[in-house]
Amino acid sequence: MNTVLIYRDGETVPAVQTAARPLPGRWTTVALLLSNALMVADAHGNVPVPASFDKNTLLQRGIDPALATVLMQTPRFSAGRHPITLTVNGQRHGRVDVTFDREGALCFDRPLLDAANLNVPDRVLAESQCHDFLGTSPQTVIDPDPTSLALSLIVPTDAIRPTARDFSGYQTGGIAGLLNYDVSGLRSQYGDQTSSFASANTEAGFNAGDWIVCSRQVQTWQDDVSRTTHIAAYAQRTFASHEAVLQAGQINLYNPVLAGAQITGVQVLNEEALQVEGQSAVIEGIANSQAQVEVRQNGALIHSTVVPAGPFALTNVRRLNTRSDVEVTIKEADGSERSFTVPAALIGIGLPAPGYSLAAGKVRSTGDEQGRDPWVISGGWSGAITPQVLLSTGLTGAADYRAAGVSVGLLPSPVTQVQATLTGADAGGRQASQGLQADLSVSHRLSEQWAFNAGSSYRTLGYRELQDAVFDNTSDDSKSRYREQQSAALSWSHPWFGAFSGGFSRSNSYDGQSSSRALASWGTSIGGVSVSATAEWQVSGANRNDDSVYLNLSIPLGENRRARTWVRSSAGDYRSGVGLSEQINDQMAYRVGVEHDTRDKEVQSTAGVSLLPRYTQLDLNYTRDDAERSSYQASARGGVVLHGGGVTLSPYPVSDTFALLSVGDMASIKVSTPSGPVWTDWQGQAVIPQVAAYGRSAVEVDTKTLPRNADIHNGLAVISAGRGAVDSIEFGLTLTRRALLKATTANGAPLPRGAAVNTEDGEFVTLVQDGGLVFLPNVLDARALWITAPGLERCELRFELPADADANAYYETAPARCRAL
Repeated sequence: MNTVLIYRDGETVPAVQTAARPLPGRWTTVALLLSNALMVADAHGNVPVPASFDKNTLLQRGIDPALATVLMQTPRFSAGRHPITLTVNGQRHGRVDVTFDREGALCFDRPLLDAANLNVPDRVLAESQCHDFLGTSPQTVIDPDPTSLALSLIVPTDAIRPTARDFSGYQTGGIAGLLNYDVSGLRSQYGDQTSSFASANTEAGFNAGDWIVCSRQVQTWQDDVSRTTHIAAYAQRTFASHEAVLQAGQINLYNPVLAGAQITGVQVLNEEALQVEGQSAVIEGIANSQAQVEVRQNGALIHSTVVPAGPFALTNVRRLNTRSDVEVTIKEADGSERSFTVPAALIGIGLPAPGYSLAAGKVRSTGDEQGRDPWVISGGWSGAITPQVLLSTGLTGAADYRAAGVSVGLLPSPVTQVQATLTGADAGGRQASQGLQADLSVSHRLSEQWAFNAGSSYRTLGYRELQDAVFDNTSDDSKSRYREQQSAALSWSHPWFGAFSGGFSRSNSYDGQSSSRALASWGTSIGGVSVSATAEWQVSGANRNDDSVYLNLSIPLGENRRARTWVRSSAGDYRSGVGLSEQINDQMAYRVGVEHDTRDKEVQSTAGVSLLPRYTQLDLNYTRDDAERSSYQASARGGVVLHGGGVTLSPYPVSDTFALLSVGDMASIKVSTPSGPVWTDWQGQAVIPQVAAYGRSAVEVDTKTLPRNADIHNGLAVISAGRGAVDSIEFGLTLTRRALLKATTANGAPLPRGAAVNTEDGEFVTLVQDGGLVFLPNVLDARALWITAPGLERCELRFELPADADANAYYETAPARCRAL
């Protein structure tokens, strides 16, 4: 029983003592108050010790002495199943449903033992599902905390299961189809001339029985020309007991040492290698106008989108492999085009995952390359020689092509990583050549503020990667191949001065050409005012004079509204502007601005809105200048899941491991997921778009979005699923109806304060408050209620409420009368 003030959406319920639908620890507050007030001090004035309640004192205070025994009990959970936060030997194990018996004893059933990672005893109590854990581990200390819905266990160390990786506790199975989309379009108009561009990055497939079937492609439309790049189409399954992944179809060949290629075949690799390969890259740059950005790797288009003027960062670009450079092309609104190369070392290679990989198939082209499609086999292995040394080896063989490599990774300290790789290739055929390539990368955290990484690569004239050797051009372009590359990046952060990052890359080819690019950014916040600067220099190469600098100042004008001003320079063109942006709510934000061009003396106006209409993400932008040039840009992102319960939309892309949730059949309920907030649709369903494979992902219902007449059984769930599983989470709801009664006796006098309210079978519900107030948390419980108090004849509490409950009111009020029968 708890004396509480109830708050909900700014509304306060009068202080009442509630206990209907028994709550854990419901006796704690009253027992504490009474024990403090009624303790009897000894004759010597020592600290009083609670011995027993004084019956006369209880009667004087209007409390039934029959409650004394109950109130003196140690706080405990009521009988039944409760969602609690579990801690074992000081380590949190998340939210778990546990069972207590009528005496408050904990039931060590199999779900609890699994959640707590405890050994299962051999001996089981007769006719019970509760294991005799205390019989084998009598030193166990059980500390229940009903007031905070927590349970702490202190167990002997030999009662904890070994830490060997166990996949048996992860959810498996399920079937569902999915479609991810990232669509953008740009239409520009100048007088009678118009141009249009659109791109669609899509991923379609389904999960069934832990199999993942997926197809990835990029579709682009440039005016009347359409082009499709098919990146991959494959079936994949994880065999958890072997920690191995099988892939078959159009896949990206993985090798821990050698650069990969696109093949049509089959591949087996360990689960951890799959996680390393699945990491997305961040591609940064500056657009001088609303521009198209295309990202290629090994000649294949892997991502296409439209970005506004200014700095951009593409954060979800899935590379074909982590050892090949990335080429970025920016097509500006005026038709100009520039490209730059991002070395693989600058994006981040990382140490190979321990384990093995085997692949066989035919090499395939994803671009405009012309050539053969020979069979290829590849294998690799990585393993720790010592805790600080990782050795990796790899072999690849095809018709007229052989390559081998070795890599050594060093971890001299927890903040330092060094990787050295040496590979050799022998390419036969029409342009036979042999060569070597050496790579060295270093990353080091100098301090809490400074971090540094650098990479260098050198290759001889005859070195060829598999993709180059198979799809060679008709003319020998070996002189244009790069000879050496260097890259370095530095980052620094300070609580006062903000964060700085800078990167530099340089490439030299055998024909004497060189290209160098530098990118730097800095940002800080001073009293809520944000200052940032981004600069890009093409130090040498084809676009040497195309340098860009972007300065931005953002000033808060309230909680969610900001004004900003900026100055940018590109190739001698200086522009300045001012703008206003506001995040109206979780689902809508807008931005407006004007920009002045000092060279052409023109003013350009822009307006845009970002929408999250619960089931997709939308961006709309409009730009117009004094010369009546205008452009429209729109983009949409999200996912669609087809399952047994129908079709459910997601505002975020859906990963290869996901889950479906339902909150009864209620719509518009907000739920927090690892990807961001989602809302249930008209069927009460939503998608959890990303679940950590063989990990733990927390999902929580925002109870503020529930109707006032609904109680949720447990608003938090922790999902543990294997790769490819489609889990289902159901949040149970109970419709309730609360009432605050003003109860009187048969002669119209208010019921006395402290009178007990019980059900007909004697279950305690609550106590009567001053003025005869009785708060009932659930009047849908149709059991009769009886009032007992010293000097009051036992009587039945009777009241009437309207047939239809007010769903917008937390509780209803009504008169009640207690009649003796």
